Amino acid sequence: MKHSNFVTTFISLYGELDRSTLHRLPEIYSNDIQFIDAVHQIDGLPMLTEYFEHLYENILNCQFHIHHVIENGGEASLFWTMEYSHPKIGKGKCISVDGTSHIKFNERVYYHRDYLDMGQMLYEHLPVLGSAVKLIKKRMQS
Repeated sequence: MKHSNFVTTFISLYGELDRSTLHRLPEIYSNDIQFIDAVHQIDGLPMLTEYFEHLYENILNCQFHIHHVIENGGEASLFWTMEYSHPKIGKGKCISVDGTSHIKFNERVYYHRDYLDMGQMLYEHLPVLGSAVKLIKKRMQS
């Protein structure tokens, strides 16, 4: 399915996002961006840039693979898999996390909300907590 030029640009930039490309965030985000994920609510491009700088400072690798998009008149839902590795999480091994982003945009994104499983991203990979989360999930399945 063909996407708008803006969504195509957004997907392309997220595919290249790392420490060296953070200066390009103003190409896709408005100055008054409201960014929400499972842990943060960030208002404004300067705070979002600072958040990404801190994020990329502490990880070994992070890459987004956007594999499906539903777009309709100034908003889109993007379904993705993030692969990342952090030296203090999961012994530095690559971790895959499935998620969805809901974005609203005109010339640039002014609203971005991520939905993801924090267990899959973090909790399951911590020494003591990981075992407890996996046990809880197993019990809920039976």
